Amino acid sequence: MDGSTPNEEFIEMMRSEKIADQTIIDALDKKVYDMRNLIEVGASLSSNLEFNSLVDSILYSCIGQMFIEKIAIMLEIDIDNPNFMIVNKKGYPADSISPALLLPGDSPLSIYLTDNPFPVEYESLYEHAELVRDLNILKSLEPNLLVPMKSKNSLNGIIIIGNKIQGGLFSADEREFLRGLGRFASIAVENSRLYQMATMDRMTKLYIHHYFQQKLLEEIKNANRYKTPLSIFISDIDHFKKFNDTYGHQQGDIVLKEVAVLFKEAFRKLDVPARYGGEEFAVILPDTDIEKAVMIASRYRKRVEAYEFSGQKEPLHVTVSIGVAQYDPNRDFEKRDIIERADKALYKAKESGRNRVAASK
Repeated sequence: MDGSTPNEEFIEMMRSEKIADQTIIDALDKKVYDMRNLIEVGASLSSNLEFNSLVDSILYSCIGQMFIEKIAIMLEIDIDNPNFMIVNKKGYPADSISPALLLPGDSPLSIYLTDNPFPVEYESLYEHAELVRDLNILKSLEPNLLVPMKSKNSLNGIIIIGNKIQGGLFSADEREFLRGLGRFASIAVENSRLYQMATMDRMTKLYIHHYFQQKLLEEIKNANRYKTPLSIFISDIDHFKKFNDTYGHQQGDIVLKEVAVLFKEAFRKLDVPARYGGEEFAVILPDTDIEKAVMIASRYRKRVEAYEFSGQKEPLHVTVSIGVAQYDPNRDFEKRDIIERADKALYKAKESGRNRVAASK
């Protein structure tokens, strides 16, 4: 006997039950909070169709919720090359991860994660002898958890989660959150890819002609509304038909792809580089006057001129001619008006000897 009266025992029992009830309520509140967060993250990811921005959002969502030291994401970059590659990472020293690191899409680990769509501890997978080779490929990433990005029956990517900043294991609730995030991220990446397929030229990875026209109309409206400058330029590879006749269309495609890379690298994220048609590329330059546009075009022209193109025993060289125009609300009453002026400037550049930039007056 501890000397407690029946009344005291009853009070103690009620206090214990109240504590237990409060613990259950707190746990439920935490689950509701996590679910709300997950829904908000999922909605945010689903509304983002721009690939690089989407990938950043996925990584920062994990960092914000889990407080982790390092994180990376592996995705299939090219439908013609179904290998998972690192597309972005946070928390790793510069150049610490080889850009050549890849995991084959049909590897044992890829198949395992497709069949087991739950966050899994990296170290625990070493129990499976058939996975060891693939796990060693990822070792430099210092994984703690691997989170499959799966939708329907396919694996669209892998989120590689490092250790927590404060140490410790990932709780069941945290794993459940990451599982949901992986599913939302997979759907968002799939939507982004479909959007890219609808707006991107497959060969050059530049925007298609229709998208260029659509964005130009939007940027003209913005320029009118905010009274900001807007320029475009159209670039054409000089004597490209003769080049194809001399070296063949396969070599021509190689040059076209490499020129497209140089073209895309010449611009900011907010610019809109597109394949306008054949060997013609065009770009929309928001908040850019004609002097700055000519400077950008000249820098790009010089880079192409100096570039050694691959595909032959001897390095090959090509040049480009460029026509530049700035939007003028007093004479560009339709979007085709500024395009026509840029096109006339391009013709002038060609007539003046090619490999040069001409600006519309």
